[in-house]
Amino acid sequence: MMKITHSHTLKWILPFLLLVAAEAGEFTDDLGRTFNFKKSDKFGTRAATGALSLYRMGIEDQITSIWGLWSIRGSNLDVDNPALGSYFPDADPVEEEVVWLHTKNNLSPECYTNPRGCFRWDDIELVKQYQDEIDYILFIDNGGDSGMRTVTTETGIPVVFIDTFYEYNVECRHLDHPEENDYSTKDKTKCFGRSMIDIATRIEELAVAIAGDDVNVKQIEDDRALACESAQKFTDMMKVKQGEGLRVMTTINAIKKDSDTGEDYFEIRTLDPIDLWVPRTLEELGMPILHHDEGSKTLEDISTRVTGSQFFPDCNGVLSESCNNNPLYPVDFWLIDSRSYLNILDNEEVVKAIFPDKAMLAGQHWHYARNDGPLSYHAIHRMLDEMTKRLSTAKRMHPTTPCTAIDPKTTVTAQEGGGLDRNEYICYNEELIQKEYLTGCKSKDLKTGAIVETESKGLSTGAIVGIVIGSTVALGIAGVVLWRVRGSGNAGKPKEEKAPSGGPVIESFGEDEVVDA
Repeated sequence: MMKITHSHTLKWILPFLLLVAAEAGEFTDDLGRTFNFKKSDKFGTRAATGALSLYRMGIEDQITSIWGLWSIRGSNLDVDNPALGSYFPDADPVEEEVVWLHTKNNLSPECYTNPRGCFRWDDIELVKQYQDEIDYILFIDNGGDSGMRTVTTETGIPVVFIDTFYEYNVECRHLDHPEENDYSTKDKTKCFGRSMIDIATRIEELAVAIAGDDVNVKQIEDDRALACESAQKFTDMMKVKQGEGLRVMTTINAIKKDSDTGEDYFEIRTLDPIDLWVPRTLEELGMPILHHDEGSKTLEDISTRVTGSQFFPDCNGVLSESCNNNPLYPVDFWLIDSRSYLNILDNEEVVKAIFPDKAMLAGQHWHYARNDGPLSYHAIHRMLDEMTKRLSTAKRMHPTTPCTAIDPKTTVTAQEGGGLDRNEYICYNEELIQKEYLTGCKSKDLKTGAIVETESKGLSTGAIVGIVIGSTVALGIAGVVLWRVRGSGNAGKPKEEKAPSGGPVIESFGEDEVVDA
């Protein structure tokens, strides 16, 4: 690491700080629209992805209204007794956060605890009821909601959009099109996927614009350091696991009944890691995730849905451990979306009988949050720590297969139309690990007032804070100076949710048909 003196530091950075201070309160969203916030402005946002993310950055009183699920889907969190915990302690809100959510106007009273999902307000009339307490709606989501233009039309409340799927590209999403819904995708081949660090950085920029010099710099700095340290532990573990030949698969699943025999059978739906921010994050940090190439001719007969009989071709329809040596996918560890993970938690013995996969039999599985949960630095820390713990003891179940040497941050791996072939996974390469996750770690060598140069040639949040404290420049600018290695993240192939004009939106069978078990 390289240290730079105070005088050199201030001479270099002062013009930049003054520029940021002059633009305090300004934010350009992921449809290219610029907003200028006042400190008195109040906001409504989705409870988990929006409110809980911003809460970790000091945005508390500014949020007056929330909608959607407080936990992640599939959770058994009791919001009236959060001290009991839940199935998913790495993703659900803690007691303090639940207590805080209870102080907000709840725009989804009919579905906010539904474990199958809840994404919007129950009725636009609720938004109208509280519209005097909402100056802006913060739409921190995947863009799948045709109702956002409607709410502005009917209430006059402007919508600020942070895309949890794609980096901003004017060719990616529609805006003000006479026939297409705002936020819907225009051309997915122009949409480059985001991972969690990309989204957390955008949310931090939003927090700085909202709070100005009242933003909780210390909280952001501390959480960023936790995320950095967790990412380093995780990627180190992935290097070990790749050396052991371990492979991971991300899926959703269902237990279904055969209409002819009435017998239960197990079905998975494959998901390439170009989909959704958690798989993007894990692959960018070296997790050996098996790709499926959903449009590949190799899968055209079974599409993306694979039954137990198809998964175990040697069993000829009669599934047992005696014929599970040559599966369609050599999975050593399963990552299953949280909602359908309940099929495993609640029916593990049943699943083992109808899906005798080696990793499943060995208990090598865990969940991931799919378009759910907070997207703060602290959320990254919690998720990665638990993933490291779960993967650390996992053993390879099948013969090794070769990896594919490719950058996980290219259009092949992070953009619609890309994706490797079936059973390919990316080789671990330290030079290609997403360095943005590995910046901001606290170091014994870090001194207040000094800039520490990181591997990504950027400046850590902590270093910026050291410079700003004690000056007349706004404290909150520290958060906006998060240096971007590249613009990438998490492409999303799931069908877009279309919000009806009224009534709660509970995720339907249409978005996740295979999970409706």
